[in-house]
Amino acid sequence: MGLLSPARISQLDYCLRYFNMTWRQGEGESNSNNHMEGDLMMQRAVMFTAVLMAILGGTLCVVGLERLIRGRSTLFSMVRFLLRFTFVLFLPLLSYMASHAEGKEGQLQFVLLWLLLIELVRKKVEVMVRSADGSFSRAADRFRPMGHSDEVTRLVWIGYLIYSSIIGQGSTLVMTMFSILWLLALAKLGQRVLNEWRAQESLAAAGSAHLISGYMQHVLEEEESQSGGGGSGSGASTDPMANCKYLVMGEEKLVLKKTGQQPNSKVLTTPHCGYGVGRFPHDQDEQKHVHLLIDVNKVKSLVTVNQIWSELKQTPAPLCCFSNRWRNFIDHLRFLCLSFSFFKLLRRRFEHYPMVEVGSKMARRLMLEGLLNNHEKEPDRNAINAFRVLQLELDFLDNYYQAGVPVVISAPWLFFVNFLMSLLFVSIYVFAVLVIVTLGADENLGRYIIIAMLLVITLLSIEITELLTVYLFSNWFLVHLLCLYTAPGSCLWNCLAKPIICSFIAFRFLVFNSFKLMLRLTGRQIKTTKIKIKQVSILQDCEPIKKLFAWASHVTLATEAKVAIVESLKGIDLGTGNVSLPHISGFNSRGKTATEIILACHLATELLDMAHGKRKKKKKKQQRQPEDCDRTVATTLSRFCMYLVARAPELLPDNEPWVSDRYEEVKSCLKEASRRCYCGAWGRQSWKAVMETNKEHLKNPTAWAGVKLFQQVRTEDSAAAWKNLAEFWVKLLIYLAPSNDVEGHANALASSGGDLITCLWAFCTHAGIRRQHEDDGNQV
Repeated sequence: MGLLSPARISQLDYCLRYFNMTWRQGEGESNSNNHMEGDLMMQRAVMFTAVLMAILGGTLCVVGLERLIRGRSTLFSMVRFLLRFTFVLFLPLLSYMASHAEGKEGQLQFVLLWLLLIELVRKKVEVMVRSADGSFSRAADRFRPMGHSDEVTRLVWIGYLIYSSIIGQGSTLVMTMFSILWLLALAKLGQRVLNEWRAQESLAAAGSAHLISGYMQHVLEEEESQSGGGGSGSGASTDPMANCKYLVMGEEKLVLKKTGQQPNSKVLTTPHCGYGVGRFPHDQDEQKHVHLLIDVNKVKSLVTVNQIWSELKQTPAPLCCFSNRWRNFIDHLRFLCLSFSFFKLLRRRFEHYPMVEVGSKMARRLMLEGLLNNHEKEPDRNAINAFRVLQLELDFLDNYYQAGVPVVISAPWLFFVNFLMSLLFVSIYVFAVLVIVTLGADENLGRYIIIAMLLVITLLSIEITELLTVYLFSNWFLVHLLCLYTAPGSCLWNCLAKPIICSFIAFRFLVFNSFKLMLRLTGRQIKTTKIKIKQVSILQDCEPIKKLFAWASHVTLATEAKVAIVESLKGIDLGTGNVSLPHISGFNSRGKTATEIILACHLATELLDMAHGKRKKKKKKQQRQPEDCDRTVATTLSRFCMYLVARAPELLPDNEPWVSDRYEEVKSCLKEASRRCYCGAWGRQSWKAVMETNKEHLKNPTAWAGVKLFQQVRTEDSAAAWKNLAEFWVKLLIYLAPSNDVEGHANALASSGGDLITCLWAFCTHAGIRRQHEDDGNQV
């Protein structure tokens, strides 16, 4: 009984209670430690992501300016992708910190500040990497209120968090700062809605394609009336560029504000027009007609290519020491305006408006004689200029379907208002950070301040990049200034405005040349005229080791190849504009599809290149032999066509499953023949054995046709063989370029910025060049 005395029971109860309390306290301390470690890890992750976003934002600004000079050969797209990736990664980390901010007033206030700033960045980052599906269409300009429903929901939720967490619980100054910032974020959302609505209603942005269709109908009718229906125009013996009435800017002036017939009005219609095919010939169903009431007197006030061409030709150099460089810059400005005009014409193809001039002699003469000659005696310069115009045209087209460009075109002042509002938001944001720091006492306050400032740097970097690349230093703004400069004006305009425009153009010229000098000092090449094309060799693709290193390599398109393509385009008949399937001696292409022809002739070209051994490296200032030039053209274009078969079948005339199946069959046949001929090993000797094989060892008819063609051309003179192959591949590439598959080229342009085949497709679209079947003469 002594063990159960009241004193013993009291002592035992005390010990049990103490032990239980100690155990629970220890468990609580353990959970608290784990929670603190988790918070610390998340804070470090947020810090790391914010640092990465700030670095990428600064890099985006530099690379964006570099892209204006060096073209698409920069890392601009990759930086935008990485910035969006880090932004998406930052959102769940921020959500975690917001959910674990209970009892931490300083952390909660900073998280709310970050959320408000993120809402300003979100829309810009989301459109950086867009889907190519449907982005090049009339729907891209359409205003959709439901498209902003997510933004409204997020802002309402953030406002509720501010109201429930800050309003009534903090100081008056903090409450005021958060209220102003939330209202500014709401105003920015309203401005984005206004921007989209204005871009949709603007005749210079969304309505431009419709007006261009009507204007080109007017130009074509005038051309036909002057030439008596022949379509060649009254100035057929002069420079086509000097008589080119393609519109550069000012189409919004055509539309009459009042309805009904006016004394100087004219109704324009586009009868017998299918989308993107023109009036010559009538071979497709009608899709969309244009009916437009214009003021005929306003036509003379429009800025056209011939005005730019003649006005800029008379511009003197500002300094004698820069005369040659300035003249090259003036030529670049002229071609830039021509590219912008082509971009407006090509937009109709994507938005399904009629291209009435396509197929006319006026259009073919402008493209085949004007663009491909441009009054230069050197063939190399002709080819470089022609491809440069096409590249700039595709750049304009790709940039237009991004978020900021339609806003700039429709109402530039809205763009400046957006930038000024962002600066106002940042100023109040920084002031709010200082207020929270003054009133707060959180141990992690320093880390929160750094994250807040890094987000500010990211926002400013994106805004500055957009301001410089989309507006101030953009090619569109330069074209706009040139149109203002060449447009007729009053004496006051000529004395005040034009010198300012010239000063800004000269300033841009000096800035770009300074930036080019900096790039050269850092070892960066500046070749704005080069075209990078992808290469695939079916022999390398059959070998497992080489396949890893040559999946789709890039090479610079040689000038010899550009010249060969341009010379072949010049030979197209102005009257018909038809291109037929090329033939090469020793290969029967009758009954074969384009995919089978590419596979067989590519195999023959690769085997011949291997049989002739490695090419000797050209020394500096050493002129290349014609045979070496032809060999370069043939192998480069052959591997590019094989790249289309292996990696981009949607750009070929044949359907994609057929292209993929034929490619896999030929590749499997070559693998089996190589292993059987040389004991299962890979290498040069195995392909030499394939060169000597016969039809029994090559079961695939396409592979055997390629080997048979190689065995025949190998017996010919090497110079003649390479010349014939080079001509064949040039003509085959031109034969593949015309296409009605607008969606395929839109996807290629939106994803990779377009390629050589897309440049040629744009050229063939403007000139009305079409494929013709050799048997029945039908155009395809």
